[in-house]
Amino acid sequence: MGSGDGIPRWSVYDTIKTIPSKPDGLMTEIDLAISSLEYAKATKLLNSPAPLPKNKNIDNGTLKPSALYDARRADEAYKDGLAYLTAGNLEEAFQSLNLALSKCPPYKTSAVAKLRSLITLTAQRLRKSPG
Repeated sequence: MGSGDGIPRWSVYDTIKTIPSKPDGLMTEIDLAISSLEYAKATKLLNSPAPLPKNKNIDNGTLKPSALYDARRADEAYKDGLAYLTAGNLEEAFQSLNLALSKCPPYKTSAVAKLRSLITLTAQRLRKSPG
């Protein structure tokens, strides 16, 4: 790549990343890239002030907590999702876990992380299962 004078030359191929030859390696890289992107988005969202939704659940300028999150409903949906997973009903489990995530208060970070992990695993099993 360099000339005889010892100065390395720039090439358009310098920044090209090699693609893994095995599908498992490629999927691992894709999963890592997606995880990094989602982590960056989540961090950005956590560090920014949340906008108030425009709905009828705002009373005298204050937002009712039940309007956005419902820990009890999130817990019920989580338990339903686990029951569906145990029974092998992946579609229902995926839907229940997503509902649990949407209802889970964001300050319950360990619960959110657990739900995201279960959703990811369920989605992977759904992709692998025969259609």
